[in-house]
Amino acid sequence: MKKILEAIGITILKFFANFIYLFLKCMPTKNRIVMISRQSNNITLDFSLLRDKINELDNNVELKILCHKLEEGIKNKIKYCFYILKIMYYLATSKVCVLDGYCIPASILKHKKKLKIIQIWHASGAIKKFGYQILDKKEGSNSEIAKLMCMHKNYNYIIAPSKITGEIFAEAFNTPIEKVVQLGLPRLEYIVNKKYDLTEQIYKEYPKLKSKENILYIPTFRKDNKINLVEELLKAEIDKEKYNLIISLHPLDDTIVPEEYLIDKKYSSFDLIKIADYIITDYSALSIEASLLEKPVFLYVPDYEEYVKNRGLNISFDKELKTFTSKKISDIMTKIEKKDYDMKELIAYKNKYINVDSSTSISDLSRYLLKIVGSNNLW
Repeated sequence: MKKILEAIGITILKFFANFIYLFLKCMPTKNRIVMISRQSNNITLDFSLLRDKINELDNNVELKILCHKLEEGIKNKIKYCFYILKIMYYLATSKVCVLDGYCIPASILKHKKKLKIIQIWHASGAIKKFGYQILDKKEGSNSEIAKLMCMHKNYNYIIAPSKITGEIFAEAFNTPIEKVVQLGLPRLEYIVNKKYDLTEQIYKEYPKLKSKENILYIPTFRKDNKINLVEELLKAEIDKEKYNLIISLHPLDDTIVPEEYLIDKKYSSFDLIKIADYIITDYSALSIEASLLEKPVFLYVPDYEEYVKNRGLNISFDKELKTFTSKKISDIMTKIEKKDYDMKELIAYKNKYINVDSSTSISDLSRYLLKIVGSNNLW
């Protein structure tokens, strides 16, 4: 009975949303690109970089960025409903919509044919399965609800940095492979271009980081984290005379971390990997992005079997990442101490999942979006 009532409720809400949207679509379409994210309440790095480059290339194209997370609580959910109306207005009156995740109005509404929706996703790869790959699994969506909510529908194009990643995205979004376009996220250029390097600024603020080698620990978020990974890391007794340890947790992770291991949150993960000599992560696509710097990347995965069972992976750690994957942090520290690292394996990993020119990813994606808008200022 609960599922039936839920289905009826969703169907009614979709009907009323599309009814309101009919009137909004009567408004004229503007020469505008709207970017929508629910990853953060602040403008994301990728959107910020795109905004600046598009404004530089053609200031006749209007840009609107909408970033808002769906917070817990009835008041926040009511506010989010009004925010959805705002999204609907911009979808009805823009030429191009850029998403970096699932957006309810973008998927459930019937849009003008003029509107093109581009999914760039919020990572440069998909190590862990998501979307349609994990329907009805422990960490996935219910298949019936996904169908009712038209999950990941209406995308005209999907951005991916390699053919293999594109195939993964097409499966996860349940979208034809023909819609995949090989381009890189702006963050790739941010990582490799010295123009965006904040290393000296970080050193000035944290001078201790300049005196020793830096180990950066940056795990992915786990919904049901049964292991205190930070505690396990600190038990490894890292030699503080030789190394600085930096811990950067996911924004949703509430694990308590001693202040001495933290860096101001104004510095992104992509800033921190530049000052790191060694990077320890797990199921995060950050390992793909960090591989661009060709620094030792280690995967600390004590819950590997359980994670594969509950979530599933698109990459076989045993085959592709064998030499730098471990279930014990002590083994990783031994490899760091001995400088035991197969850089050839990391470079092969990088080349497999990033086939685009990272040094021009900001301008390449910006020009692509402007081309769809119909800009006359491209050369």
